Amino acid sequence: MPSLKYEVGDLLTRASRREFLSAEEGVFLFENAGTAELMYVGNQIKQHHVPGNLVTWIIDRNSNTTNVCIANCKFCNFYRRPGHDEAYITTLEEYRQKIEETFSFGGEQLLLQGGHHPDLGLKYYTSLFRDLKQMFPNLKLHALGPWKLPT
Repeated sequence: MPSLKYEVGDLLTRASRREFLSAEEGVFLFENAGTAELMYVGNQIKQHHVPGNLVTWIIDRNSNTTNVCIANCKFCNFYRRPGHDEAYITTLEEYRQKIEETFSFGGEQLLLQGGHHPDLGLKYYTSLFRDLKQMFPNLKLHALGPWKLPT
């Protein structure tokens, strides 16, 4: 059996002490640590920031950047292929309206999700994030989550 580059226990101990873990170490934990172990350490970290049984939440709004997608996930009925009549990319004005509505309800975060548009690269997203933060400096952005090719 090949030796592993990391030890689950060592990484969980470091995480529970709130030490920085690299992305590679995080992926290793994701692939090798048990759910109960991850939940336990996550709760320890939460207890550091919010002691006791208090659970907090944030009011946010989901907004899709685009419905154009080439990932072909089997569970998705949302996407449209490039060039489809119903394809869209959300405009800055549409974001402005959604964010103002979110703020009016006490929200503070925008969750950006959407399809894997073949023509929208990193420059598009970094410009979008910069523009949104310039319009709304206090806005919290939750965007660009991990994605794994479907098998």
